[in-house]
Amino acid sequence: MQISLRRKLLSALAAPTVVLIITAGAVAYSSAKWVVRNAYDGNLVNLAQAIATHVHAAPDGLTLTLSPEVEAVLRTDTVARIYFRVRDQNGRVLGGDAELPILDETDNLAAIPVPYAPVTRDAATRPTAPSGRPLFGDLEHAGQPIRAVRLFRSQGASGFYVTVAETLGKRDEAIDRLVLGFAWAGALLLISAAVAARFGIPSGLAPLERLEDSLRARSGADLSPIDLAGVPDEVREVVHALNGLLERLRAANAQQREFLQDAAHQLRTPLAGLQMQLELLESRPEDATARARLRQSVVRVTRLANQLLALARAESGDRLIADASEVDLAALIDVMVEDWVDRADARGIDLGIDRAPLRVHGDPTLLQELIANLMDNALKYCGAGGRVTLRCSDDGEAAVIEVSDDGPGIPREVREQVFERFYRHFGATTGGSGLGLSIAREIVRSHGGRISIDDGEPNSSGGRGTCVRVRLPIAQPARAAQVQA
Repeated sequence: MQISLRRKLLSALAAPTVVLIITAGAVAYSSAKWVVRNAYDGNLVNLAQAIATHVHAAPDGLTLTLSPEVEAVLRTDTVARIYFRVRDQNGRVLGGDAELPILDETDNLAAIPVPYAPVTRDAATRPTAPSGRPLFGDLEHAGQPIRAVRLFRSQGASGFYVTVAETLGKRDEAIDRLVLGFAWAGALLLISAAVAARFGIPSGLAPLERLEDSLRARSGADLSPIDLAGVPDEVREVVHALNGLLERLRAANAQQREFLQDAAHQLRTPLAGLQMQLELLESRPEDATARARLRQSVVRVTRLANQLLALARAESGDRLIADASEVDLAALIDVMVEDWVDRADARGIDLGIDRAPLRVHGDPTLLQELIANLMDNALKYCGAGGRVTLRCSDDGEAAVIEVSDDGPGIPREVREQVFERFYRHFGATTGGSGLGLSIAREIVRSHGGRISIDDGEPNSSGGRGTCVRVRLPIAQPARAAQVQA
């Protein structure tokens, strides 16, 4: 499934935006309800206080002096219906709507028994005087929900209650208007977020699109690094890694071109000699010497071609060992021992082989090529009657392969140069392609090891000999087995 940054950004923005709008809507509704209730509750308190000013003392108790005109003004409302009732401490209704329900009296500070018990002379049994603060409640009257407030006021030695209530029409209308306003604000916010996402995300991704166009317009041979100046910080490391990949590809291409040029140069001379030998053989078909020289030329060309192929395979060793497994070095060596013995016997060379049962992680073909090249050089450059020794051991940290001989040796000043392709130092007395050590170095490098050249076994003619030492990482399972043993 393809990954789209646009869809990911939209998904990342959509969920928080929806949650924010829902949360804001809930908060807005709660706030609107609180504001409307407090505003209209304050209006009810004002009405109750206004009615309380019309209660006066009379010889037979309290009386409500509220004219019909004033009462009509108090009840006037274009949306809601207004109800009120005034009663004294004994529960006697002084005026208003006698059927208006009584508030649920659960507030110990504001509530008093109904009807109110008269104050006695005994202070110990005197009831607590009711609080003068408003008591609000939601009731139902005449089949409609109402909001009511009750006040207690004193008039001389007597007290009275004023209850004012109204229907919820204007409250609901005010809440609906406020919520509608918040809904429009939320819708505008959502539209703004959608517009920002529609135009902001493409604008933010524009540098990536320009980078895409720049890469698409490149030719296959253009491996120059990407300019980081116009790259966003969020993808700068990705582009930096891509530049590293381009640099490695450029180095690999340069190495390949160099290899092809060297191969063409090295093959040109032996192929020309081979052509000349063929022409001589055509002119003298019975000449045994010409046939022998032709055979030698074919062997040299074949050897050089095999070395070039081995070098190419070694340089691609990083890819070859990606699927490598454990390799038994002793088994690789045993396969090639017979050929080495034949070559050593033909020249009277004392051949010694000492190998421990070690396992390394790598490509068996490359590792066999590595050991074969090292032994080929040792048997080739060692003088007749000399000594060649192959050792394979574990030094506690790595598998060590040593191939030493008592030949003329390699001067210290050229020991690094001999690893270069087609290099042959002036002291070499035996012909060769100059690729053996180059192949060995590439194989060792691809396996994560190290290769070095030291002095070998001294000989009678004053030569210091050569010892090529290779260190390769030991396979972890093999290391664990050795520790357990």
